[in-house]
Amino acid sequence: MRIGNAEVLRVEEYHGLGFPPKAFLPDWDARLVDKHLHWMVPDHYAPNEGRLVGSIHSWVIKLPNLTVLVDTCSGNHKHRPDSPFFSMMNSPYLENLTAAGVDPDDVDFVFCTHLHIDHAGWNTRLLDGRWVPTFRNAKYVVSRGEFERLVGEGSPSADHLNLIADTIQPILESDQWLLIDAPFQLCDELYIETSPGHTSAHCHVTLSSGNEKAVFSGDIIHHPIQVYFPSWNSAACEAPEQAVPTRIGVLENLSETGTWLMPVHFARPFCCRVGRPQEAGFVCEME
Repeated sequence: MRIGNAEVLRVEEYHGLGFPPKAFLPDWDARLVDKHLHWMVPDHYAPNEGRLVGSIHSWVIKLPNLTVLVDTCSGNHKHRPDSPFFSMMNSPYLENLTAAGVDPDDVDFVFCTHLHIDHAGWNTRLLDGRWVPTFRNAKYVVSRGEFERLVGEGSPSADHLNLIADTIQPILESDQWLLIDAPFQLCDELYIETSPGHTSAHCHVTLSSGNEKAVFSGDIIHHPIQVYFPSWNSAACEAPEQAVPTRIGVLENLSETGTWLMPVHFARPFCCRVGRPQEAGFVCEME
């Protein structure tokens, strides 16, 4: 799709069945969801399997003189013993990137909204038995607070330690990290802001080009049902008391401005506009 002078591309790692709804969205209420089944099934919810439907993908923003990749999914061959869904994946992500017309060497910036395992994995790839930067000419942009949160965690899990070893450390060794203090203007068209809740230092980026805007929201929101029920946090939100006002604030702004919402985990059609408030939440207008 085009947003003003920018071309926006989606690069898929996974699209299909996800987690059971109650396990991933603890506030899930089947009675409230019932009137939404007409649009949720089958693209966003598979009731026969008792699973949500979702996606793991990156967004590529191609400006006339700049290429930016937002969030890098889970990565291949990465040992995640605490998270079997993401462990030792073998997806055609790099082939999909090439098919979208993007050479990894042409990426100028990689922006990680946060450093969970499914948002930073393709920062590196396995080459001849070594983890090396996938995007060797890029600066890897993340908020300073998010970086410090990750490396400073007191009782790290096995996934956490492996993430540092195979995904964070190689970028340190290549001197490609760019730690920022948000708000931060990455370029004329891209503005990074804080959006705490999913993690304490989570950030999102807004693309403004021509008369159009799009918000690349990371994990502010995971599933379109949360547009209608924005008080529903995911089970993965580390600071749930912050996540709800952050989500509501972003959705309110989107509903008032007609800005595109570009999440990382929505299933087909993968993005939406947000309609005016109704009842407890908003309306997800998919095109």
